Amino acid sequence: MISFSGLASGLDTGSIIQQLVEIRRQPIYTLESKKTDYNLQSTALDGVQSRLSDLLNAIQDLDSNNEFASLSATSSEEDYLTATAGALATQGNFDITINALASAQKTMTQGYDSASDSIGTGTFSITVGGETTDIEVIEGSSGIGDLAAAINHSSAGVSATVLYDGSETGGYHLVLSAEETGTESAFTIDASGLSGGTAPAFTTTQSASNAEFVIDTLTITSQSNEVANAIQGVTLNLEQADPGTSINLEIGVDGEALQEKVQAFADAYNGLFNYLNEQTADGKPLRGDSIARNVASRVRMAMTSSLSTGDITTLSQIGLSQEEDGILSFDTAAFQEHVAEDYTGVRDLFIGTDTHSGIVYLLGLSLDDMTDSTDGIFKLRSDAIADRIETIDDRIERYERSIDTYEETLQRKFTAMEQMVAALQAQGASLYGY
Repeated sequence: MISFSGLASGLDTGSIIQQLVEIRRQPIYTLESKKTDYNLQSTALDGVQSRLSDLLNAIQDLDSNNEFASLSATSSEEDYLTATAGALATQGNFDITINALASAQKTMTQGYDSASDSIGTGTFSITVGGETTDIEVIEGSSGIGDLAAAINHSSAGVSATVLYDGSETGGYHLVLSAEETGTESAFTIDASGLSGGTAPAFTTTQSASNAEFVIDTLTITSQSNEVANAIQGVTLNLEQADPGTSINLEIGVDGEALQEKVQAFADAYNGLFNYLNEQTADGKPLRGDSIARNVASRVRMAMTSSLSTGDITTLSQIGLSQEEDGILSFDTAAFQEHVAEDYTGVRDLFIGTDTHSGIVYLLGLSLDDMTDSTDGIFKLRSDAIADRIETIDDRIERYERSIDTYEETLQRKFTAMEQMVAALQAQGASLYGY
């Protein structure tokens, strides 16, 4: 469309049209402001949900016996015995004597002049635990070095290497070792299937044997020097045998490790409330928001609840206390004192079992419900905000089309006016002889 922009009338019709269109755009600016507010609110709620997830992760390190258990195993003679305590371990003291360590069988051949000296061709067999592995030795790859490589690639349960003792003749020996200790990993060798070379003759240099040790008065044997669950939940590492050495093993609470877990819980809790306090302040996106109030109320209520039985019934008794702004203080000295005096009582404040629900366990259930990705309060609000933003976008689009039409109408009217003024001016000039 041709626009004369005030050439005849002297008016700045382009500016007039622009100002009139701008007035018509005011509802769009209002809608865009609402959209910005919704986006800020959505971002802030995402921040709350993220911090709830952090808190839930910290709770899940404390809400069952397996996760809560922080026990240590302390040996009085670490040169002879070390140990680690797992989730199923319980506190106690044990006297342990190690009579013998488990060993792996080793055998060695006679000496060969070189690693490439032929042992013959045919079948070489290794039997471990009743299972036989046949290794085919072929012409051109029949040295003891070749056989060692073939054994190592066979998954026979035996490893092989070549040792050289420095002798000019007969200095090379093939050594076979069981990959596991204990009598169940002992092996036998059959070289009768080889022919055409110097067949290997093996001598046992170390027999397979089991570990033997005594816990209190109970004698235990093991195929391995790493023994799991001879004491429930505890892994023993037998380092050295000496029937004359008595070792004390203490399974006790690792207060420092447990304190770290509780500190992580307190930090995540405070991260949530610091964020809530910031986002609900005057002029912030969650000021007066129902979800923010709901979250703060439910979390605080769970934290101040109490157990119905036991000497320790509240978190505040073990040093976890809420301030007025919801921030959690953690008195580590009080916590360690209660852990030392009544580990079970402290644990029961946190964990959930088939018959018991601790305070922190119940808080975890509440957080899990709130953050549910299908019908949690954040999912429902997120969907509602997305619907509102979509509605706003639709309205803005309709306004934009209306304004485009309005602007085109103004252009036509002002153009017509300019054309009319120009025609009148031309008539006047004709009448007056200009």
